[in-house]
Formats: sequence, structure tokens, C-alpha cells
Amino acid sequence: MRNVPPLRILKKYMFILLCAFYSQAEAKDSFELMGETTEPGEKRAYIASHNDIKLPVTVVNGAKSGPTLLLAAGTHGDEFPSMFALQRLAKALDASTINGTVIVLHLANLDGFHGRRLALNPKDEKNLNREFPGSPTGTATEQIADLLTREFISKIDFFVDMHSGSSNQKLLNHVYSPFVGDKKLDALTFDFAKATGMQHIVMYGDRPRDPANSVSFPNTAMTRGIPGLTTEIGHLAQRDEKSIEFAFDVTKNTMIFLSMLPGERAVHPKPVIYKDVKYIKSEHDGFFTPLKTIGDKVKPGTRLGTVTDYFGNIQQTITAPTHGTILMINETPPVKNGESPVAIGIVQK
Repeated sequence: MRNVPPLRILKKYMFILLCAFYSQAEAKDSFELMGETTEPGEKRAYIASHNDIKLPVTVVNGAKSGPTLLLAAGTHGDEFPSMFALQRLAKALDASTINGTVIVLHLANLDGFHGRRLALNPKDEKNLNREFPGSPTGTATEQIADLLTREFISKIDFFVDMHSGSSNQKLLNHVYSPFVGDKKLDALTFDFAKATGMQHIVMYGDRPRDPANSVSFPNTAMTRGIPGLTTEIGHLAQRDEKSIEFAFDVTKNTMIFLSMLPGERAVHPKPVIYKDVKYIKSEHDGFFTPLKTIGDKVKPGTRLGTVTDYFGNIQQTITAPTHGTILMINETPPVKNGESPVAIGIVQK
């Protein structure tokens, strides 16, 4: 008969095994992004480079395990509040106290930012948010989209693409909650949208559902099973403190929802859910003059604005075709035939 170890030795051995098990379960891996490694409990800010593409990023690799969240600004280079909000967030986060990993992409479209272009990249005159998943051999914008798909989207669990109104647009702050026909993913994405704390939530199912033709940055995440939101905070290419602070709060709210930071969830007590957005088109080139503003409630026939020719003669009075709330309206005069100077959110009943 073999010698049996005393009970106290068995207990000590089991304790060591349990400690080893939990230590391994809590172990956090280093995080690699575009050839740069960030260790657990470390925060790194750097310019990630690939060929001619430069992307300013901050990686905050928490000391404890958790989800990987991507927060991106500057998909359109003239939308500023989220850029400042993400600078503030990156400086505020302490890697030793958060769970999971946060990737802060400060500027996805650096050329558009420095070119002071409304939505476009001056290298090829393309809109980055219409070129996903991109191509490694395509134009400058297509190559950025490809890089973001391969190096960023492939490594995350949740995504928020942060936008605002360009220099011509006045916007009511809102968040798009996309759906792609996957009930579990769509429900999680809607919960994620509510967790931003934003009051106005637009249900959005118009993007393609093919990963090979995903079109937009957040839809590239959705078509790969990753909740991806679009926030719209601020307008008129301004950098006002109120919008910056609100965008900053939204980023923290998403982290609280994901248990990356401690705190109470910030679901708005009176959310407004929109089932669709109706874009009203101009039928002429000329000058647009708004007669209503964001947040106004409208009904069929409500006068929204006028379009005049270059001599000041009224060519069209744009009216609302439906009940709803104005989410966007152009504040600058230029308008082209076929453009939409007004967008109406249709409330879900």
C-alpha cells in the first residue's frame, strides 16, 4: 500500500493549485496593434504607421481582463468635438484600474483633417465612411479602410464611431443603433446604444449585410458580429465645450456598461426611439434658407425651408412629408439639386 500524504499537505497542495488556477484565469495578455505592443497595466500613445498611412492612437491595456473597446474620431476630418473628447479620455484613463483594453483612434482620416475637407480625403476625394472594407491596393481612402478593417475591427468586441455635424449641418445629438437581422447582436447593440446615455436613438438597418461590402466603419463591425454604434454630437464644425464634455461622458458611459469602469449605468430616463429617418431633397441648385431648427416637431405640410435661385427668386418651398422631429438641417446657404438639406426622424410608437 502506498504512503498517503497527511491531510495538511493535501490541503496545502490544493491551495497552491487553486491559486495557480485563479492567477492564470486573471492573467492579462499584452496587446499588439500595428506592430506595437502594450503590456497589461500600460498606456501607450503613438503614431501607428503603414506605408503612407499614419494613425494617432492611444492603447490603454487594463491590468485586468475584460472586453476590447474601440473608440474612433475623425472618420470625417472636420467633425471636431469627439476628437477633443477622446484626447481628454485618453489622458484620464488609468491602465492600472480599468478592465479590458481601450483603443482610442484619435483621427481615422488625418489627411481629411489637415485638408480641412468636409467629409472627404483630399488625396482621392472619397468619403472614408463609404469605402469599407476597403482594398490594400486601392486608392488612399480604400487603403485606410482596409487597414482599419484588418488591424482594428479584427481585434475588438465593441465599437463607437464618433461623429458630429460638418460645417454646413446643424444636428440634434443622437446615436445610430444599427441592426443586421441577427437578433442577439441587434439586441446587444440596442442595449449598448441606450447605455451611451443619449436620449435620441435612431434604429438603422439600411446598410448592406455583406461583410465584403460593408460600406461604413461601424457596419464593418456589425457584419462581423461586433456591436458598432455611430454617435452624432455637436455641429457646424464647432469645438464647443458643451459638446466635447457630452462626448466625453458618452465614452465613459460605454465603458461603465462594459464593466471596464465602475459606476452606474446612464440610460436616459426618457429615450426617444426613431424607426426611420426621412431625408428631404432639394429640386434645384441655389440658396437654402431654413425655416425650422433641430428638435422642432413637424407634421405633413410644415414649411421647413426655401430654395432660391442665384438671383433670390424662390424656386421651392420644402415641406415635411410626415410627422417627426428635425434631426438635421443645413445652416449654410449652398444647396444642389438632389441634396438633402433637412432630415426628419420618425418616432417609433
